[in-house]
Amino acid sequence: MADTVPGGPPPAGGHRRPARGNTVTAPGRTGYLPHAPDPAAPLRLFCFHHAGGAASVFTPLARALRPRINVVPVQLPGREQRAREPRHLDMAALVDELDRRLDPALDAPHAYYGHSLGALVAYRLAQRRADRSASTPATLVVGAAQAPDLPSSARSLVDASDDEVTRWMMSLGGMSEILLDHPAWLARAVALTRDDLYLFASDRGDVGVPLDCPTHAFFGTADPIVSARAAAGWARCTTGGFESHALPGGHFFLRDSAVTFTARLARLLTLALPRSLAMGRP
Repeated sequence: MADTVPGGPPPAGGHRRPARGNTVTAPGRTGYLPHAPDPAAPLRLFCFHHAGGAASVFTPLARALRPRINVVPVQLPGREQRAREPRHLDMAALVDELDRRLDPALDAPHAYYGHSLGALVAYRLAQRRADRSASTPATLVVGAAQAPDLPSSARSLVDASDDEVTRWMMSLGGMSEILLDHPAWLARAVALTRDDLYLFASDRGDVGVPLDCPTHAFFGTADPIVSARAAAGWARCTTGGFESHALPGGHFFLRDSAVTFTARLARLLTLALPRSLAMGRP
């Protein structure tokens, strides 16, 4: 469930502190949105990153899908340019803040993609907005995530030792071995992941009121923690139609099967476009 972006050092950031709200920094942009949405794009795809990760993981996807689909990564506090902000530890509080802060950017046709922890965040946000009759995604896409009502071994890791968390992250392919040679970077990666695990464990753990939008679940055939059956559980989360998609690779099929994933995602998102745009007409 929790993963750390492989490669360079993770940013420092506070943890286990009460989360604070952030302020709008530019029209159409908040601390949660590193880049303002493109007003000319036919469809916005709001992307929610995995535990221990950051919005930059979606940079290749953004390049591949533009210009018709505007990928809008959502950055949670405590990482990258928000490294000094306290991280959220409560799912309900985070979803409430996302609902308020992202609301101005959700005024155009849009869809959600959430990877691992991000899938749960995306689902709860869509539920929150449906509950108050606000705009909701035309399509929900989740990846590397089991249905929210299934038991998860990730919850037991919130109180695990740093070595156990490290071994688990490496088993998922979500942490570079380079970090083992840099204790300070490793400690920050583990602290970030542990806080995100607290966030995941704070969720109420049920399906709740299903969404009415089409829902798609992607999973890697070699993922050690998300099976085909676990991904199929997302069918209980919608009344608008469901389809699961198997991809070669593990928990990070975004990296392992990038070309295949991008092509399939583009095809299904085309169905969320207005009919004239989906057929290529202005």
